[in-house]
Amino acid sequence: MGTMPSVSAAELRSRLEDDFRQRIALFYRSLQITPPYHSVEKAKLALRDALAALEEAALQATAADPVSLGSFFTQVLIDSGLAKKHRGIIAGLLKQSPDRLPPDCRPFADAFRR
Repeated sequence: MGTMPSVSAAELRSRLEDDFRQRIALFYRSLQITPPYHSVEKAKLALRDALAALEEAALQATAADPVSLGSFFTQVLIDSGLAKKHRGIIAGLLKQSPDRLPPDCRPFADAFRR
């Protein structure tokens, strides 16, 4: 996700929250699994806290680098506990068909393989 200098930190945080929500939805849809809604909501709150803790420069740098952003989102999945839900099922599906996830969701696979 590229950023423009005119985007405020608050707007960037909001965009990243939207991006995270979309990626989570796409992740579970790609696996054809119903997301654990309570845990997804908990992950969204964890993301909001993690984004709020970032200094603006770090926020801009993370948002501008797809690899860093994927790692950041994946760490939120782990820290929030979402990566523990359906872990065996998801790990099995990813082992059978590692390419079933869209590119934006592939970093999430690491959280379920740990």
